[in-house]
Amino acid sequence: MVLNTQLSYLVAAILQAFLYGLYLVSLAHALRWLLYDEDGWTLKSREKVNWSLSAITVILFVLSTTDVAFIITRLVTYTISSGGGGEARFDGGGVITLQLTIASVAIENTTLLITDAVLIIRCWLVYQRSGRVVFLPIVLWLANLTFTILWLVSFTIFVNNPSAKESVITSPSFQVLYSCHFATNLYATSAIIYRVWHVARENNGRTSILFRASRIIATTGILYTCTSLPAVVMTFYIDTIRPGYLLCDALNFSMAGITFNLLQIRVGQLRAGVETYDHESVCSTRESVLLSTVQFNVSTIAANDRSLDSTSTRQRRQNDANIQEK
Repeated sequence: MVLNTQLSYLVAAILQAFLYGLYLVSLAHALRWLLYDEDGWTLKSREKVNWSLSAITVILFVLSTTDVAFIITRLVTYTISSGGGGEARFDGGGVITLQLTIASVAIENTTLLITDAVLIIRCWLVYQRSGRVVFLPIVLWLANLTFTILWLVSFTIFVNNPSAKESVITSPSFQVLYSCHFATNLYATSAIIYRVWHVARENNGRTSILFRASRIIATTGILYTCTSLPAVVMTFYIDTIRPGYLLCDALNFSMAGITFNLLQIRVGQLRAGVETYDHESVCSTRESVLLSTVQFNVSTIAANDRSLDSTSTRQRRQNDANIQEK
C-alpha cells in the first residue's frame, strides 16, 4: 500500500514538473507581449506597460516555482518517513511531509484564487462594470476563500494532533472549494464569451475580430475546464482513488498558470494584428475598447466609453439615411 502511494506521489510530481516546463515556455512568451511592443522587440515605455497584469504574472510564477519545490521535497521526505518501504511513521519525517502538504495546498489554492479574481475582474470590465453580472462569481469566490481557510485549519489541527481523525483531510470543505472554483471559472468565462459574441454579432460580420476574440476565450476556457472538472470529481473519491486525485490535482494546478499565460499570448497576437490593420470605422473603436477590456486595460474604456455610444448612434443614423436614399 505504501509502495503504491509512493508511486502515486512520484508520478504526480513528474507530471507537475513536466507541465512546469511548459508553463515556463508560456511565461516567456506572455512576458514578451506584456513588456515589448507588438511590432518588434522594443521595450514598451512605462506608461504602456500593464503593470497590474505583469505583477500578477510574476506572482503566479513565484507561487508555481515554490509549489514545485515543495512537491519534490515532500516526495523525498515521504520516502524517508516511510522507512524505505515499510509503513509510514508519524514521526519527524511524517510531520514534515504533512506540513509540506499544507504549504503546497495553500500555494495552489492561492494561485487559483488569484486567477479566479482576475477572471472576475475581466468579466466585470467587459460588462461595463456591472455589479449585477459578477455578483454570483464574487459570492463563489468568497465561498472558495472561506472553505480554503477552513480546510487548511482542519488539516493543521490534524498535523498537530495525531489522535485526530484523518477524515478532516477529506472533509466536505475540500470538495466545496474545488466545486466553487470550477463554478466561478465556468460562469465568468461563459459570460465573457457571450458578451463578446453578442457585441460582435450586432456590429460586424462573421469575419469580425471580436468573433476571433470570442473563439480565443472559448478555446482557452474549454482547455482549462476540461482539466479542472476531473479534479472536482476526484475530490469526492479521494479516499478510494487517491492516485487519481493526485494526478488530476497536479494537472489542474499547472493548467491554471499555462492557460493564464496562453490567453495573454493569443490576445496579444490579436491586438498586434488589429494595430497593423487600419480600421477607420466605429467597429474598430468598439473592438479596440473591448479587446483592451479583455486584456485588463481599464484606462481605454474610461477614455472612450462616452464617445463610443455617441459615435455608434450617429453611425446607425447615417446607415438608415443611406438606405432610405437607395
